[in-house]
Amino acid sequence: MDKKRICKAAVLLCGLALCGAAVYLLRPPCLILQHTGLYCAGCGTQWMITALLQGDIPRAFSHNPFMFLALPLGAIYALWEGWRYGFGKPPLYKRKGTRLALLGVLLLAATFTLLRNLPGFSLLGP
Repeated sequence: MDKKRICKAAVLLCGLALCGAAVYLLRPPCLILQHTGLYCAGCGTQWMITALLQGDIPRAFSHNPFMFLALPLGAIYALWEGWRYGFGKPPLYKRKGTRLALLGVLLLAATFTLLRNLPGFSLLGP
C-alpha cells in the first residue's frame, strides 16, 4: 500500500467528480446538436441527472437510457482503476479483455446515437 499513490488516485477521482458537477451546474449546450441538429449519445444526460436528483427514475431513464446505464458502470470502473493504482496493481485498461469491453461500449454509444436519430426511434430522444 503506497499512500502517495492512494492520494494521487483520490485527487484524480475527486477531480473527475468535480468536472462532472461543473458540467451539470454550468449546463453547456451540446455542440453536436447545436451544429448538426442530431442527438449524440450524451444528449439528455443533464435532464436525466436532474430527474435522478428528484427521485424520478422512470423519467431519468427516458431522457437517456444509454447514459443511465453507462455512467454508473463508468464510475465503478474509475473507482476500480483508482483502487488498483493506489495499491500498486497493474491497470485494467492494459488488459485485452478490458480494451474489448471499452470498444464494445463505444460501439454501443455509436449504435445508440444512430438509432435515436432515426424516425422510428423517437422514443430514444431526450
